[in-house]
Amino acid sequence: MLDPSGTLVVRSPGHVGFLPPTGDLMSELSDKDFNNFCQLIYQHAGIYLSPQKKELVRARLSKILRARGLADFHEYYELVQGDKSGVELVQLLDAISTNQTAFWREPGHFLFLAQEILPTWRRQNRRGRRWRFWSAGCSSGEEPYTLAMVLLDTMPFQELTGVKILATDLNTQVLSQAQQGIYPLAKLDPLPWEWRKRFFQKGVNRWEGYARVKPEVKAFVHFTRLNLMEPFRFRENFDIIFCRNVMIYFDKPTQAELVDKFYQCLNPGGYLFIGHSESLCNITHRFSYVKPTIYRK
Repeated sequence: MLDPSGTLVVRSPGHVGFLPPTGDLMSELSDKDFNNFCQLIYQHAGIYLSPQKKELVRARLSKILRARGLADFHEYYELVQGDKSGVELVQLLDAISTNQTAFWREPGHFLFLAQEILPTWRRQNRRGRRWRFWSAGCSSGEEPYTLAMVLLDTMPFQELTGVKILATDLNTQVLSQAQQGIYPLAKLDPLPWEWRKRFFQKGVNRWEGYARVKPEVKAFVHFTRLNLMEPFRFRENFDIIFCRNVMIYFDKPTQAELVDKFYQCLNPGGYLFIGHSESLCNITHRFSYVKPTIYRK
């Protein structure tokens, strides 16, 4: 996800990137090349880049130019366009996207799940408790792991054997981090102390200052790359979809299309959670409003 503040440093909201050292000449990004990249990124990822994002794009892509020894941005654009394997496009989207997340982020959603949805489903024995969750735009994994911890804290373990959490993101780099499940201890601060002790293993020696998600938590989550702009080909529909602070980077037509795709792949009675900076008010959709940022099929 792009940082809406337009900052130059990944995962450092509000921090302005340092200027390159004197003598570190960086290629100029022409308006034509910027527009070409914007169209390519919008076409393949649905991300809308305003003219104000030109400097951000130049800074991010300059790193690739230096690493590849390319002369200018046009040469890199031609390289991406000419790569039939799609690898270059994936790396371009990795460079453009910035991922910001946290454990227990926007806690009202997790509390609603634990206090309202799960107890109701248990009473109804809904779908034999083979519930399916989707963290769409999972970043480095904090959201789907939080979902797993909520389930383990709310339900007896023996009732969760059929539950699965799909976690997807466009960015391959953050997915690799998520699959490792290793985080600085400071990242765990938003979680209750009991959860930190129950669901994480502290690192020792070279891993001191880090913690790893325990296997019983990781077992619920399956990570895979998925571009939300591509057709969904799921074998099963979902009961819960978390797609929070992702649609803010899309224009209204793209948002409407994505929300309709979410509706189609939810089971009847399923829920869609979006970010607190987002709303479905100004787009056409078929969901029922539950409360701010929570919708039901």
